[in-house]
Amino acid sequence: MRIALVSDTHLADRATAFVANWRVLAGLINADAPDLVVHLGDITVDGAGDPAEHTQALAELARLHAPLLAVPGNHDLGDNPPAPGMAVSSLVLPARLAAYDAAFGPDRWQRDLAGFRLIGINAQLLGSGLDAEADQFAWLDAALATADRPVGLFLHKPLFRDAPDDTEIHVRYVPAAPRARLLALLDRVDLRFVISGHAHQARRLHRGGVEHLWMPSTAFIIPDAVQERIGDKRVGYALLTLAPDDHAITFRHPAGLTDHDLLDHAEAYPGVIALRDRLARSGADTGTASLT
Repeated sequence: MRIALVSDTHLADRATAFVANWRVLAGLINADAPDLVVHLGDITVDGAGDPAEHTQALAELARLHAPLLAVPGNHDLGDNPPAPGMAVSSLVLPARLAAYDAAFGPDRWQRDLAGFRLIGINAQLLGSGLDAEADQFAWLDAALATADRPVGLFLHKPLFRDAPDDTEIHVRYVPAAPRARLLALLDRVDLRFVISGHAHQARRLHRGGVEHLWMPSTAFIIPDAVQERIGDKRVGYALLTLAPDDHAITFRHPAGLTDHDLLDHAEAYPGVIALRDRLARSGADTGTASLT
């Protein structure tokens, strides 16, 4: 079975450059003829703030010939705090969650395919304190309790930077407390891979017999002056091949896609104007002052 993996498309009518990349990519994916496409979140530029972007993104996703499954990203329905008591610019809320589900379908799902149990969860609920977080953990517990085959997990945010016991607090990763709870559940099953997006970097690492894969964005890269370089900063997608008891993944960076720089696209994110000006004045690395 072949599954195309895409992430961080950041689609909206006003984001013309990102949409152009997507249209090229959709054609390439259709030529690949995968059995399924999985979207790792941040489907929209700002669907959390403007649900009309859900409709705009759906029109673009309809270009795909294969069935689509998606998990939400922070731009689609708001974000979770990186640690208790910390603020985020756009908080995940029940109304935003309902709007996402109405547009794109359930924010969590499971499928038994090609000898694997594939599970998608909503990373933005982890540490949110919403009733939906408790509901998701109960749902996941049940989904894993009956997993009699290898498991693959899909979510928007990477679980960690380098190792499960990382202590770094960052909006890029699943917060420490819900991460520990999630990993305790996953320890009960034959977990083979965890696939995420969010970081706008392609990366592959193995920890404890599990392959952790970061999907690049199809839309843009975040320059080093704004975000530290951990993996490969190129736009693209990936192809996941599943066979009973085996999986393989290939990252693809087609020549037809443009590596758009976030700082050049204020039509999508007006806030980059102030960031760009601050960088010009200081000439300094802003470290973690990024979308991820």
